[in-house]
Amino acid sequence: MNAKLVMVKGCPELDEFELKLIAKYVKYCIEQLGLEKQDIKIRLLGKNPNEPITTGCYNPSDKTISSIAGGRHMIDYCRTIAHELAHMKQDVDGRINGKQEEIGGEIEDEANVLSGRYTKHFIKNILTAEEKQKLGLGSYK
Repeated sequence: MNAKLVMVKGCPELDEFELKLIAKYVKYCIEQLGLEKQDIKIRLLGKNPNEPITTGCYNPSDKTISSIAGGRHMIDYCRTIAHELAHMKQDVDGRINGKQEEIGGEIEDEANVLSGRYTKHFIKNILTAEEKQKLGLGSYK
């Protein structure tokens, strides 16, 4: 796996626990999607970035994923990373051709489903009780 996390100016400072947890989550999603052989660059942005995105985006031209981290719970912006990783998988599979619907449509709906599924499975089955507590997630089983 070759994934690089870049914190862009304005991104909230992340401690060692948060960085390790993001790495654990990204590794899990990459394995689920079969993207282990891809070079992946993930940019974490601050609140209100001056970029044309909603909460995140995947840029097929340079294979870069961006997610707004500022002002959001870690699990929320990690879900955005999973959503954009799903788009990367669709691109690798040759399924992203031309302009895609931003709301609804097969490509977007699939990314929404997969990111939700991976996030919930990660919370329920991969996070330890201590990690859940540190993230303020309660004891969800």
